[in-house]
Amino acid sequence: MTRCRHALCQLVGDGCSLATGVSRGCRTGPRVAAPFEAELVDEVSALLAQLAPPPPGDTGAMARQRAAATRLAFLFRREARSDRNLLVLAAEGEGELEPELGARLEALCRNRG
Repeated sequence: MTRCRHALCQLVGDGCSLATGVSRGCRTGPRVAAPFEAELVDEVSALLAQLAPPPPGDTGAMARQRAAATRLAFLFRREARSDRNLLVLAAEGEGELEPELGARLEALCRNRG
């Protein structure tokens, strides 16, 4: 388990992959984030599908999952730097992801501490 306790970071395998590198205090004041692009929602959905438990005997699953986890972490950081949190896609009732994928995003990107 990584120190940050994100399941996604454990899949990537090196420190916290969701850290944005932006100080919370440097962006004070009200901000209105632009909505997520449809292409981003589609890509996040596809990556989350790849991060589902692999079928038994799938020898290449680990490498594919690590690649998908790395890309998802990149998207998470990129959107956070634009004041958009990907976890909004998983919001109950308002989220843009299917409930199963939203639950997977929550499980991967929420701190387990």
